Amino acid sequence: MPSHSFYLQQDEASRLKTILEGTGAGTWEWNVQTGETIFNERWAEIIGYSLEELQPVSIDTWMKHAHPDDLALSEQKLTAHFRGDSEYYECEARMRHRDGYWVWVRDYGRLVSRTLEGEPEWISGTHIEISSSKQYEQRLEQIKAEQQQTIQRFEKMASLLPGVVFQFEIKPDGTMTFPYASAGIERVYGVTPEQALADGTIVFQAIHPEDRGFVEQTINHSKKSGENWICEYRVINEGVVSWVLGRSKPEFKPDGTVIWHGAILDITSQKTLEEELRQTSTTDDLTGAANRRRFTEVLSWEFERLKRNGAGYAVVLFDFDWFKRVNDHYGHHVGDLVLRETAHRIKNELRTGDTLGRIGGEEFAVLLPQCDENSARQFAERLRRSVEQLRFIGFDELRGTITCGVAISDRTDEKPSQILVRADQAMYRGKAQGRNQVVVFDYNDQDSG
Repeated sequence: MPSHSFYLQQDEASRLKTILEGTGAGTWEWNVQTGETIFNERWAEIIGYSLEELQPVSIDTWMKHAHPDDLALSEQKLTAHFRGDSEYYECEARMRHRDGYWVWVRDYGRLVSRTLEGEPEWISGTHIEISSSKQYEQRLEQIKAEQQQTIQRFEKMASLLPGVVFQFEIKPDGTMTFPYASAGIERVYGVTPEQALADGTIVFQAIHPEDRGFVEQTINHSKKSGENWICEYRVINEGVVSWVLGRSKPEFKPDGTVIWHGAILDITSQKTLEEELRQTSTTDDLTGAANRRRFTEVLSWEFERLKRNGAGYAVVLFDFDWFKRVNDHYGHHVGDLVLRETAHRIKNELRTGDTLGRIGGEEFAVLLPQCDENSARQFAERLRRSVEQLRFIGFDELRGTITCGVAISDRTDEKPSQILVRADQAMYRGKAQGRNQVVVFDYNDQDSG
């Protein structure tokens, strides 16, 4: 008869499996000695297959789909792990998707057994798809590489360029001065080279108050360590906030004076692009609402907060009545107009802290933190009336209505998504009852109708 510990181990394995499935990770187990390999279904889905389609699987299945350029790195890191140089095996690699493109995965693993001779035997791990974050990372790296290349060219051509090329000096008594500053210092900091020469502290007055301490800290670090000074920070000149990247090399004189030789580059446009990239990863392009991924993330935060301190919340889920008729009669460009203008109208109804998300084609959701059922119903009714009254320029005859489903958080929920299921049931009850209305989820009605 199995022991109590046997059942505990089974429960532990079941919990671990559930956790891994929740993360969307592909799992793998590999016998280094025999080549026997075990994948879960998600592993196959990452590259567009079902697990059955990949059968029979072995280590060759990984080798076949991995990018040749990444296999060498993977082998190198595995070997280091087997030697005991690293506690875990970790590698980022590309895998060929069924449709021909490359999918980036983060590969984690750990050796779990060795043979009697001490050779590596079984190793298990996970594959987590990171394609979107990798693209974002590569774009940022490209931006940063472009910045560095620009700075290098700038430094080489310092005598020819009207940019911000400088020498910054700190004497043993703490006196600061700019022995040399190009004319560009006035454009960036709003001070003349002569003013900076007379008193270097005047330049620091133009640094954003929130960044000034950080800049001084990096200068002191460069002074003590001898490392190059590299710093991104904001400056304010005539009320306009700009981002700059400073880079310079310290030189230590016999009398204790430290002088930095370097350049300043305006990186406001790059910072703007970084913010746009961040927005793109979380925002629906058409409506400006949070995309599904972002909305799910915020919902998960509220769910965890509910579990910690009981702060309740509500979700209003809605979509457009007869939206297909709009697209069919007027065209998709008008359908896009309806979605865009409606989202704009709804945003005006939101409180600070509320989140509007586009969940599907014409389906939206609003997350209302610290909101009870009555307040959520009133909010949904305001939305419904507001959309009903919305007029579209150039299409006066066009009218749009929405049906809303309202659900309240429940401390017995095991997953954040359960509130969305309840709101969805309420919304479709409203559809069945004639549309253009607000329905609050009722546990007594969930199995009827």
